[in-house]
Amino acid sequence: MKTLFLIIMMFLLVGCTNGCGGDPLDKVAKKSMDMRAFEEDLIVPSGLWKAMESIYRPLAFDPEGQSVGEVSQEQAGQSEKKEDLLKKRPPLDPISFHVYLVEKTRGVLGGQNYDLKYPIGGGILDYRYFIPETKNGTFILKVLYDKEMDPKETRVYYLSNAKIREMDGKPVGNGCSRYFDITDYWKKSMNGEGLVLNTTGNRHISLTSGILFFVAPHQGKLRITHLTIKDTRHRELLCSADNK
Repeated sequence: MKTLFLIIMMFLLVGCTNGCGGDPLDKVAKKSMDMRAFEEDLIVPSGLWKAMESIYRPLAFDPEGQSVGEVSQEQAGQSEKKEDLLKKRPPLDPISFHVYLVEKTRGVLGGQNYDLKYPIGGGILDYRYFIPETKNGTFILKVLYDKEMDPKETRVYYLSNAKIREMDGKPVGNGCSRYFDITDYWKKSMNGEGLVLNTTGNRHISLTSGILFFVAPHQGKLRITHLTIKDTRHRELLCSADNK
């Protein structure tokens, strides 16, 4: 009987890892909000932009249909210039996306879950509008793209805007104007229930304040979008003085 129970449990686990039931957040009631009012202009550090450009994959043929590897010697110099230009300025394909904010601790989001619909290119998530700070607890943040982003090719970069501070004897926050490739961590979180954040001591602000960039090559273009996260009630935790 014990062996039979173990076999049944293994079958259930295998079945669910293959997608039974879909994303559990799909079944959670959420309030939809249009986030077009939270668009912004960005200045991206040159080093970070170069890192994002590096994943660009131009099409095998130039605009005239000639294989880049088969140009004549007369055209070689001109072709090299075109390739250099493409590497410096890849054609962009900005996309829209959704951000889910879902309570794990009842009341931490004021008793409300959210489906935030961001426009093409992305925008701002200001916690002040979604976390009332009447109760500490845990919530989930999950991102869903509106267009295809190749799982193998997609890169996720984080440009920190959170001052480093100490909590429980450990540093929290990633510092000012530092950027990181967090692709593996992000994909692991999104493939699960999402990014699990706790509001105690405003830990969630120090862990996530900054800009997330989502980038992937797609059909000769660089598919890209971003999410800026902050809490304008707590500017003392942020690096930039212009977080209004």
